[in-house]
Amino acid sequence: MSPPPGLRDLNYIFFYKEPKVPGSGFGTGLANLVAALKTDFDWLREHTRYLQRATEWDRGGRPANRLLSGDDIAEAKAWAARRPKNAPEPTALHLDFIRASEEEAEARSSAQRRQLQERETALRQLEEAQRNRATMARIRNIALVAVTILAVLAGLLYLRSEQQRKLAEEQREQVDQLLVRAENIIWTTIAHMDIATLKEVFAVYQTGADRGDANSMQNLGTLYARGYGMAQDYAKAREWYEKAADRSNDEVAMLYLGHLYHNGGWGVAQDYAKAREWYEKAADKGNAAMSNLGVPYANGDGVAQDYAKAREWSEKAAEKGNADAMSDLGVLYANGYGVAQDYAKAREWYEKAAAKGVADAMTNLGVLYESGQGGAQDYAKAREWYEKAADKGDAEARAQLEKLPIGEAAGAGRYAEALQLQEALAAKTEAAEKKREGKSGEETAQALNEVVWRALFARQFTKASTVAERAHALLPDDLTIEGNRAHALMFLGLGKKSKALYLAYKGKPLSEQDARLWERVIAEDFAEFRKAGLTHPMMAEIEKELGVSP
Repeated sequence: MSPPPGLRDLNYIFFYKEPKVPGSGFGTGLANLVAALKTDFDWLREHTRYLQRATEWDRGGRPANRLLSGDDIAEAKAWAARRPKNAPEPTALHLDFIRASEEEAEARSSAQRRQLQERETALRQLEEAQRNRATMARIRNIALVAVTILAVLAGLLYLRSEQQRKLAEEQREQVDQLLVRAENIIWTTIAHMDIATLKEVFAVYQTGADRGDANSMQNLGTLYARGYGMAQDYAKAREWYEKAADRSNDEVAMLYLGHLYHNGGWGVAQDYAKAREWYEKAADKGNAAMSNLGVPYANGDGVAQDYAKAREWSEKAAEKGNADAMSDLGVLYANGYGVAQDYAKAREWYEKAAAKGVADAMTNLGVLYESGQGGAQDYAKAREWYEKAADKGDAEARAQLEKLPIGEAAGAGRYAEALQLQEALAAKTEAAEKKREGKSGEETAQALNEVVWRALFARQFTKASTVAERAHALLPDDLTIEGNRAHALMFLGLGKKSKALYLAYKGKPLSEQDARLWERVIAEDFAEFRKAGLTHPMMAEIEKELGVSP
């Protein structure tokens, strides 16, 4: 019995001219044999198996119960990443199937985490309610004692008879200490006070303010600003802060006034000059407003941008233990704003701020560890800091955690895997932006630009160029996107177009947020390409024209 013709053709390679097989002969036979020996049949079998499953999933309406799960997802991703050179690429359906499996697994995991968190929250709320019932009376009593102390002290402070004046002066220090302790009790327990107690606190501060006590005025301002015991009213808060500042140069009131004017919309029109004026008055008294003074100079809010001034004020505040100022100094050193760029210094300041609980500093530490700037690259450390910041509610840290596996893959030279992960993240970002805004926009453009960067290292230059053009269409003035467009054109061999782009932005800062000059960024990108073994003859020419030759 002879085998079917299709099977017979697959099992015979002719090294002679076979009349029934056009083109047969020694040369073609040898070529077919080499191709067969190089074929990774295990990979091809998986290609067929995954395509069959993906097709069944697609034809069935893409239900979740036909997706991959558990270790099967990781195995599928690994299979796609290790495609042999001569093997067919995974189809779009393959990639959709794997991506959907991963997203569904993450959704299930997130749902399970949410259920656990909800149960834990419910238990905590129940326990908290039980504690509150047991302690509310005690808190009320403590607060009433504090209010009583304040009322008595207010009377002592304003005694005017000659007979009692001397005694009041002798006891002033003791009175001040008691006053501080009483206020500490109030502000520690105020969030748990009922309305009746809050009204009593308000009445005591109102009495003190009516008698000219600046501290009571400042506390009244805070009650209005936070809406404790009455409707939140920033205009009233500003009024009382100004009275406190005028009455006795109350530094806390000055600081709060600076915040009100700097942010605007809180009962006052935004006024950077007024904000700076109040910050300076508070800083003159040694207040932590020194760190706030650094912000307008760093951002150019109402003053000429002056990083040296920003650093000066931040250093003064950091010397007094201000954690936000420490984090600000880390930003200045990391970006080379007003100082020589120094990642080691940046890490030092971020660590000091993170030790005091500043979430931004924790996220920035994660970035340094992930990139290896200022020390050895350490993805485990990066994850640790991102998770700490995310636990404090930092949205940027959560975003960095999601992108970390991409950086890990690229760092290990698994550029194809990094590209696939980045494409999946970009698709997720675009879907979320479309759902929220009704169309693709800036977030999608930035995510696509990341895809371009990964595609360049994966040597998929056509894809890099195509995606770069779409990102450019969404965000045409973004110089980071323009840089990647130029890179893609260069590697595609479109030298004239790429050169025009490279030279078009010479001398321009990358953005308002990133003051690095265009040519410096291009030089840094070329350095990254060379490190990965990705070179092009035009690179040296462009560096020379931009004046950044290594």
